[in-house]
Amino acid sequence: MNTEVDICRAQPSDARLLAELRVRSYVERHAGDGVQIDALRRAGESAFALALADGTLRAWLAFDGERAIGTASLMFLPSLPRFGIDVARDGRVRNVYVEPAYRRRGIGIALLRVVLADAVDANVDRLTLGTSTQGRPLYERLGFESRGIRRGYYTDNREDALIMWKDPVGRDSA
Repeated sequence: MNTEVDICRAQPSDARLLAELRVRSYVERHAGDGVQIDALRRAGESAFALALADGTLRAWLAFDGERAIGTASLMFLPSLPRFGIDVARDGRVRNVYVEPAYRRRGIGIALLRVVLADAVDANVDRLTLGTSTQGRPLYERLGFESRGIRRGYYTDNREDALIMWKDPVGRDSA
């Protein structure tokens, strides 16, 4: 079941909107007071603006009409040379979020497919990400594999984060 949404590549001028979605994601998973949330919003806006402007981050926004309801980001990381592979960088999937009322409608997978296509176009050889157990099935559908655990990563409930890889990025997936 898919909801009609528009997915657009974010620009530095979208930093405030990206920061707001990050805050929504964070508040869902963590307790925080208003001061902490405001600080996170300000820091996020600055970080998104800088990273989008300098090209170390690409981000996408999903819209239902005028309302931003989801996002996903691709952060570029330098890669050291490897035998038989001509790549300049690796990537990390960051900040994947879809508002609760819009989940299970194909929006998350649509955002991630855009991220994967862009990673291939940008000559990224492998991607990593961290996720809770809740997100694992989505990433597995796209060919990511669990390769490690960060014990107690989530500070509110001490849940472990799963470290997942897609290597090579261009490998076929669902």
